Amino acid sequence: MSKVLIVIGSARKGRVADTISGYVQAELATLENISVTIADLKEIDLPFFDNESSPLSPGYVIANPKVLAWSQMVQAADSIIFITPEYNHAMTAIQKNALDSLGVEWDKKSVTVVAYGWSGGSLAVANFQVVAGNLKADIKPSFSELRFMKDLNPDGSLLDETSVTAQIKATINEILSSPHSLLPSLQAYGIVSS
Repeated sequence: MSKVLIVIGSARKGRVADTISGYVQAELATLENISVTIADLKEIDLPFFDNESSPLSPGYVIANPKVLAWSQMVQAADSIIFITPEYNHAMTAIQKNALDSLGVEWDKKSVTVVAYGWSGGSLAVANFQVVAGNLKADIKPSFSELRFMKDLNPDGSLLDETSVTAQIKATINEILSSPHSLLPSLQAYGIVSS
């Protein structure tokens, strides 16, 4: 049984992330031997990272129960799909905070992104790659970049169902089967340290 964690990275009222998450869940439901857990960062309500030690330092201890619960969710997952809107050419603050709050949990963890927005969330994806790469996550590069007024209406409803389904299917297939990682290429270009 492969355990997939879907992380909803928006806290806005009337957010589109729930609709996008539904498309991902529907595709996962067509597969066998998959268990899905939803991590809604709005509900998890992580505090802004304020630990005096870095999560990557040897002496790091999680004191906050919400962060501990988040850590356990990430550790239990075999792979993680981030539902990522683009705010001001970057991932959301709550998503960045969720990444920053943990350290060793990300090491070699298979992660990918289903992004959406006016540019398909491409700059949020680039931002995610740098942050997750620095945390040594195993980043799968078949991202879904769903564009408003091309793939989706701004409310998340489908404009091009074939494109949306194909992108999400490719993202899921890769995270469940591919050993490829972007980390070496990010290191080669000096984007993240080795």
